[in-house]
Amino acid sequence: MNGAAPAARVNVAIVGAGRRGTQMLRLLREIENVNVVGACDVNPRAPGLRIAEQMHVFTTEHYTELFQLPGLGLIVEVTDDPSLRGELSRTKPSAVELWGGRGAAIVLQLLEAKKRGEEQERLFVELQVAYDQIWKHQSELVSSKSKLEATNEELEVRLAETFFFHEFFKALTSYLDVGDVCNLIADGVNGMLGAEISCVYLLDASRKHLLLKGLQGRPKDALHESVDIATRGLLAEVVIGRKMLWDFDARVTERVNWAQTPDEIQSQVAAPLQIQNRILGVVCIASSVYREMSEAELSRFESISNMGSLALQNALFHAELERLSVTDRLTQLYNHGYFHQRLEEEMSRCQRFGHKLSLIMLDIDSFKDFNDTYGHPKGDLVLKVVAGIMRENMRDMDIAARYGGEEFCAVLPETDLAGAAVVAERIRRQVERQLFVGDGDLPSVRKTVSIGVATFPDNASVQSSLIEKADQALYRAKRAGKNQVGLAGGRANVRKDEPIGA
Repeated sequence: MNGAAPAARVNVAIVGAGRRGTQMLRLLREIENVNVVGACDVNPRAPGLRIAEQMHVFTTEHYTELFQLPGLGLIVEVTDDPSLRGELSRTKPSAVELWGGRGAAIVLQLLEAKKRGEEQERLFVELQVAYDQIWKHQSELVSSKSKLEATNEELEVRLAETFFFHEFFKALTSYLDVGDVCNLIADGVNGMLGAEISCVYLLDASRKHLLLKGLQGRPKDALHESVDIATRGLLAEVVIGRKMLWDFDARVTERVNWAQTPDEIQSQVAAPLQIQNRILGVVCIASSVYREMSEAELSRFESISNMGSLALQNALFHAELERLSVTDRLTQLYNHGYFHQRLEEEMSRCQRFGHKLSLIMLDIDSFKDFNDTYGHPKGDLVLKVVAGIMRENMRDMDIAARYGGEEFCAVLPETDLAGAAVVAERIRRQVERQLFVGDGDLPSVRKTVSIGVATFPDNASVQSSLIEKADQALYRAKRAGKNQVGLAGGRANVRKDEPIGA
């Protein structure tokens, strides 16, 4: 054979499975002659490790285990940990190369640029094919003016569609917010198909309801914000059947259960937003007059839904990474860093508009003794239950967080000291009534919490002082006998036998 020999495959392992490591894993898997054989992160719940396991790639929390992988040729380190990079450099086998730090970042940027370039190249090839078809048909049909004009008109429509899809896909991939992507999908089908009404519903976590996330052509209150999958209707049928469905005379079949006034809708078409077998939601278009769509229009609608599904999956994945970055894994409350960020933002807003803001600091009484007696798994359960009780007593605008260990905090915007004391006392009472342990030979026990409350600007005018005042009120409640709410500013503690609020 005279051809060149195929390039040898390179076995690659990735150290660091956070956002950049996850992206590196996905991109390297698409490169010819690159074989991703391992992924490592000290955090066993890192998102990249879960994805690697789904791809049947070896995963570990100890980077030295990567050295045992047969044929390993390259390690890509994306942890931003210089000490770990140094350890890898000193301990790796001499035959294995190491890319890390700035070099790994540049490689990731190049791979992302390559990915975008390949997609744009594919779209421009489609444009070139469309152009070639125009000129080909012009030369073949020059003898028939009417046929040439008809053909040109059809091809111009296709060319316009190709341009639209190209620009639409570019716009979709430029957004990472789920709401923005849903609104753009609704806007895309509205513009491309001349729809009177277009809407996007996403499947909620329980997979029992569809939630309205994008809308064009009607005010938001004209549609139901939630649609039950168990009820009869076109959207539910699309989710269950996983295929596009239409109803050009909806008034007869009464399947328009997403509109507040279904009698005003006569025609509707819906397509699933899905990636392989995973349903993400539904995109629907409708009109108040009879409209029967052609096969070409249905095909365009399906193409838009497919593009939207890809962009939506990317946005949902990004949203999940963002959520994980600000969430405490055990309690599912916000973490310490996000708490400080939001407290600063809310204090600035309250100062700007002249509102008050209260801060609650909560500590589980004698938590170390409980852990020593019943074990850390039971202690973790107490933390989860207390976190759940806090969520139950918080408004949507409030910010509940795990401050550290057995200590929690909550920011209550537009709430004075008395109002925050009511919330704190409700939490304290609900925790006091809760039974813990009680399985096997262990008796049921109760736990209590001590709480401190301080208010901006009454008790403090800056963030650090407000935290300090709430913390002082908390420990004043501790010293007074625990299981009570302490108030900043010299106010008397709210004791457990004192009625307060409704």
